[in-house]
Amino acid sequence: MNSFNKNKQIVNICKNYYKIVNSDINERDKETYQIIKIYTDYIFSLETVTQREVEKLTKIDNIMYKFITDNKFKKEMLNKLSTLKVNSAVTNLQEYVMNKIIEYFEDYKETITRNIYIPRWI
Repeated sequence: MNSFNKNKQIVNICKNYYKIVNSDINERDKETYQIIKIYTDYIFSLETVTQREVEKLTKIDNIMYKFITDNKFKKEMLNKLSTLKVNSAVTNLQEYVMNKIIEYFEDYKETITRNIYIPRWI
């Protein structure tokens, strides 16, 4: 598969790609630019796209869209990523950061989701 077809396939999987890369970001927000760059480098660095990668790309795309559109989530994610420590044994930095973003999102989802109790009427 040539690179054009592969890139086209990846953009078809990542439905929010153009919204993410074309979003209005404050010029002083260097962290957001860097995270978007890592996102684009990661999704286009995949050699083959298996079903597992399709699921992961879809999840990452949705997380990045939430990152761009939800300021509260963005603030939480930037706080967690600012304290991220990378071991010297890590060979693929983009994949490591994307896995951490997924992990942080799962934690965020658990803390934000509230249990709603329906009171029993007497």
